[in-house]
Amino acid sequence: MKGMSILKISNLDVIYRVTRYVVAHLQEQEFVAELNKYLRLIQNDIKKETIEIPRPLIDKIRGSLELYRKAGYFNLYALNNINLELEKGKIMACVGESGCGKSTLALSILKILPGNAVAKGKIELDGKNIMGISEEEMRLLRATKIGYIGQGSYTYLNPLFTNAFQIIESAVVSSKESIEEAYNKFMRTIKEAQLDTRILLSFPMRLSGGEIRRVAFALALAKNPELLICDEPFRNIDIFMAKQLAYVLKKMIEKFKTTAIIFTHNLSLMAEMAEKIAVMYHGTIMEMGDTIGIFKRPYHPYTKGLIGALPDPRKPKKKIIYIPGEPIPKIVEPQFCPFFNRCPIADEECMQKKPVQRGFEGRIVACHKIEEVWDIDPVGFWEKHIGI
Repeated sequence: MKGMSILKISNLDVIYRVTRYVVAHLQEQEFVAELNKYLRLIQNDIKKETIEIPRPLIDKIRGSLELYRKAGYFNLYALNNINLELEKGKIMACVGESGCGKSTLALSILKILPGNAVAKGKIELDGKNIMGISEEEMRLLRATKIGYIGQGSYTYLNPLFTNAFQIIESAVVSSKESIEEAYNKFMRTIKEAQLDTRILLSFPMRLSGGEIRRVAFALALAKNPELLICDEPFRNIDIFMAKQLAYVLKKMIEKFKTTAIIFTHNLSLMAEMAEKIAVMYHGTIMEMGDTIGIFKRPYHPYTKGLIGALPDPRKPKKKIIYIPGEPIPKIVEPQFCPFFNRCPIADEECMQKKPVQRGFEGRIVACHKIEEVWDIDPVGFWEKHIGI
């Protein structure tokens, strides 16, 4: 029997409106080479034979540039029709490469998107659509029912207060003015997070990377939240420390009986933590299913590339896959499959029509060609296309 869901997201779209100054800043980002290639194609009218770009995509980029000339800003399409459901008591991982929309989705659930973001759709927490509630109501939810572990733990911990004060403050706020309840939450949390007196009485900047992460875990879980949102909780941590922290975090989630959604690059670490995985690309969920199934047999071409790129120390001669090409610039409205320019089996349908999420063989996938490729292993699918 399917469990009750605590979080349900339906048809969520997020668009950032950015000015020329933001676009100039983005020149330092990874996708700028691809963006410049398309812009040169338009400006110099380079023929399709020189750079393989389909005509519909060129027209869409021209439309984006026309909007910029008229309104003075670009639309960056960060999230495109996101649909997911998270059952109570489960741990879900959202994985994908940089810029795929993981952090935007996390901020959308928390309703702390920047002022230039336009969000549409529905986000239900315990059956209540939080997209329509006031900021005061949302602030109360963040204080009592939603825990958050961000990318830069140093940046959201207050450098003027000790770690112990910040943790117990979180427990007090969520304890309905009961000091005894707050004390019990505090003691239970620091025990599970393995925080000693030195760490508790120190200030955040005095701690190592691993210690500050455990303080962040305690701060988020001291309120015993119903939903825990983790945005890259193991970022910039070596793999050995990350494995230890993953063990601590998972044990804390289980002890506090919390539901968690983790946004991360670290796919291999999620094999040990998550029960369900959602694979994101270019603001879209390409595949979603149980963790064991996705690792054993990935269906979507993009997921095959991600799984095939993971080394296996038990198989030193295993072939390693890579996905050639770069993502399409986000100034283009995604009315097509966002992976078509990197997918070796993409055809005219993929360029003209965006795939919708649908159930297939126990998974949720977004691919026009899934019936043709779902049972092919990653190496078998990619090796003939990338020449390994």
